[in-house]
Amino acid sequence: MISVIATASALAMDAFSVSLGAGACRCSMPKTNVLYMALAFGLFQFLMPIGGWFLGDKIAYLISSWDHWIAASLLAIVGGKMIHQSIWPEENCAFLDVAKPMVLLGLAIATSIDAMAVGFSTAAIGNPVMPIATSAGVITAVLSVIGAIAGCRIGVAIGHRAELAGGVVLCLIGLNILRVHLSLF
Repeated sequence: MISVIATASALAMDAFSVSLGAGACRCSMPKTNVLYMALAFGLFQFLMPIGGWFLGDKIAYLISSWDHWIAASLLAIVGGKMIHQSIWPEENCAFLDVAKPMVLLGLAIATSIDAMAVGFSTAAIGNPVMPIATSAGVITAVLSVIGAIAGCRIGVAIGHRAELAGGVVLCLIGLNILRVHLSLF
């Protein structure tokens, strides 16, 4: 259960970081925009692991002998991307205008792509997807509200640190999968 919460929290860091940035760019963001953002981010963080799991479940029998390498690689790629973005962020307030439905949809998809990879990895190692999907959706929605509200006060710097922490956690979970499957220690 701890790894589910840790993974879900790590997945939420992209959305949390974007929410902090959106809050920092628009200190007077209406509450309805905050709620729409939280709903969109949470919904996509819930749905994407399920989609990835179904995809992974359909081809798991083909990859069962090296599924742990795929899972660890996907988590390393996603975690590495998060680490990279936290170190070299792209600051652009127009990109974070969540009042525009297409911008909000784009951000919801972009911040949940890694959740699809985690869902695929979850299927590859034979674990159920609903605990991670539900946890990721709820944690993401809550952190998105907190990020949007806090963004004006604490700025974008914390968002990049949160994304860095999330990336490190995903990489460590990938290493743990390898450790368990290779019986290293």
